[in-house]
Amino acid sequence: VATLFLIPGKTVFAEVGEVHDFRIHQHFLSPRAMGMGNAFTAVADDYAAAFYNPAGLARLSEGEMNFELRGALDPDIIKFVSDVQKASDGQGNDVQEMQDLLSNNYGKHYGMRAPTLAWYWARPRWEIAIIPVDLSLDLEFHQNVGPAMSLVAYQDTTIAYARGWDVKWFEKDRMSLGVTLKTIYRGYFNKNVAAVDLVFDQKILRAEDASEGMTVDADFGMLYTPDPTHSRFSRAFRPSFGATVRSVADYGFGTNFHVINKESGKPPRDQRRLDLGSLFELPDLWIFKSRFAFDVRDIGHENWTFKKGSHAGFEFLWKVASWWQGGWRAGLNQGYLTLGFTGVFGIFQLDLTTYSEEVGPSDRPQSSRRYMAKASLDF
Repeated sequence: VATLFLIPGKTVFAEVGEVHDFRIHQHFLSPRAMGMGNAFTAVADDYAAAFYNPAGLARLSEGEMNFELRGALDPDIIKFVSDVQKASDGQGNDVQEMQDLLSNNYGKHYGMRAPTLAWYWARPRWEIAIIPVDLSLDLEFHQNVGPAMSLVAYQDTTIAYARGWDVKWFEKDRMSLGVTLKTIYRGYFNKNVAAVDLVFDQKILRAEDASEGMTVDADFGMLYTPDPTHSRFSRAFRPSFGATVRSVADYGFGTNFHVINKESGKPPRDQRRLDLGSLFELPDLWIFKSRFAFDVRDIGHENWTFKKGSHAGFEFLWKVASWWQGGWRAGLNQGYLTLGFTGVFGIFQLDLTTYSEEVGPSDRPQSSRRYMAKASLDF
């Protein structure tokens, strides 16, 4: 659908309509997990277990209370915002300048995850998580009737309670199960933005464009570790295997409180997904610990392909004392390189990660790189 605008000396089409998003949106991202390619289903040994595999909570050796500030950014989006401001400064033909700006960005994809405050209280066997506002924004540039920018945004408020426990199904093998009950209130934005829209109003997230709703759902997880005395392989690599079914009910965001938009409809469903993971740990060496992890995630999502579901990573940890430790990570997320670092000094923890995600259709692969940072107080 296109709306015609008449401006002296210029005819402009402002395009509207829903954008097809080829990404697999992740409701929750852990900087540590992303550093190792987002292969975390069989690792799940910190507060992120509630959203990756709640069975891991049964194996926490000690509790932690984590207050974090986290965000991810594509640096090119900063330059684009600056260019938009220059193109709409009223010093020339703003519409033409904006059209040229969008045209110069054809085929590109920018994204960000706005700074997010969150609180996690994890203890052996249970966890509570509160994430007040988690906003992710993705922009893509294309030509339809005229130069346009596609916008897809998710704004989530999440409260979750997770529980994990061991079950005595085997004599020496270890089996853990877990469940996460989660409530998500989501604001969702999906639209095309034309050059004329950006010239006259740079506020691209409008309340009247939002769909919103609440869902109550659950994730179920399993973690299995064979008896290490079974074989030489088990003794050498201490493998573990995990599986998580996320959004089991998947009935959608049917409860709408109209907090953002009084006339809003429902956001799309989160979609039921299956994650499968494996973990292989090398023997500890002095203060060092290393491990490999491999996941196939998001099976069942409408945008799933083997490439988009493939994750692999390596983690190299060191620990001088409980108050002085850290780690380095590397991996492949959907086929693209990831790197990560963690440093812990006292109660302060810093996580730095870079990763790419697949944003294109299966026949036209395209990556979008992000840089994520998290500063937290970890008690």
